[in-house]
Amino acid sequence: MSTVTFKPNVPQLSDDEISDPELRAVIESAAVTESPPPSWYRTMGNNPDVAKEFARYWDMLHRGGNVPHRIKELCRIQIAQMIGCEFCSRQTSPSAGITDEEKIACALPHWEHPDPRTRAALHYARTLTLDDGRDAEVYAELDQQYTRSEIIELAAFFMLTMGGNRMAKSWSIEPHGEVSAIPAGAMSVH
Repeated sequence: MSTVTFKPNVPQLSDDEISDPELRAVIESAAVTESPPPSWYRTMGNNPDVAKEFARYWDMLHRGGNVPHRIKELCRIQIAQMIGCEFCSRQTSPSAGITDEEKIACALPHWEHPDPRTRAALHYARTLTLDDGRDAEVYAELDQQYTRSEIIELAAFFMLTMGGNRMAKSWSIEPHGEVSAIPAGAMSVH
């Protein structure tokens, strides 16, 4: 009988290894916001300065800015599903109020959100993740729903999200369960 032991590519810091009070505060805050969870910052904490700056930038883009957090959270989940990041797909920010149905449907090819602002952001996230982001129809839709400043905010958030998804996959932060967090039939970069 063999036992498989999970080993991350980049280990998480234990409580004893965290001496920086700002990093500790970032990890404690992540326990409340849950997106990303503490395990992300315990991994990223192998470089405390990067972890702290990432947390500041992430919080400003994800929960701050002018575009509602709920819209950005739906797009974050969609991007995680399209990239195939189980770790990121399992997370949901409690303050965003995402329903289980929305979470399951957001990366399905034929699902369209009923809210026009949310739908435009999801289309933009899709084209940036799956293509090169220059789709004229997507920009026409964005121009009807968002200011230029908000389009920049969305693009910066989507790029940070995509990079974070790829880092999480590479680091292999946590073992995955037997049930995938990515719905069957989700659009994918693969």
